[in-house]
Amino acid sequence: LQEIERKLNSNNIFISGSAEEYGEFTKEEAEDLIKLLSKKLIKEGFNIISGFGVGVGSAVITGALEEIYMNNIRINNQRLLLRPFPQGNDARRLWTQYREDMISRAGVSIYLFGNKKQDGNIVEANGVKEEFDIALDSKHIVIPVGCTGYMAQKFWQQVNLYIEKYYDEVDDEMLELFQCLNNKMSNEDIVSNTIKLINHFRR
Repeated sequence: LQEIERKLNSNNIFISGSAEEYGEFTKEEAEDLIKLLSKKLIKEGFNIISGFGVGVGSAVITGALEEIYMNNIRINNQRLLLRPFPQGNDARRLWTQYREDMISRAGVSIYLFGNKKQDGNIVEANGVKEEFDIALDSKHIVIPVGCTGYMAQKFWQQVNLYIEKYYDEVDDEMLELFQCLNNKMSNEDIVSNTIKLINHFRR
């Protein structure tokens, strides 16, 4: 049943990530990358689901809306589903269930950056880690864009080490595309390789 649900949801892309800083990217480069990714996903006919992560979510929305409005596409919850997290101490206990519900609507998960500020320090974003674990439990196709660093690079290294554990069909083309995700290229090339990898699994 999970496999059937995953195939039905394979057109729905969950974008996970948060960023107080952007590592090898300038803030402008990072925001342009995220916006370009969202625009291209919408243009290619994918639907986007996002949890409004700090430093990532607003660029996801901007990129998606630019493509939607440019082509007079009707905006609805199918093309762009935004799920800002409820705030407050009482609401935090619902976050895991909230993530599970959000992620269950997708079949592919993309990971970008993945850091946050805690006690004045930049640390790995545990919420992004939880979203990765939930996606794996849901048998998602996970796409960590390792060149963005932080949790995304950690996920890329984890998947790369045991790649046949994470992907059903591993061939030379797929391996080449996956390896490219850990190399900082132009934003256009990063986005192109990401979408090519998603399409590779949807054949």
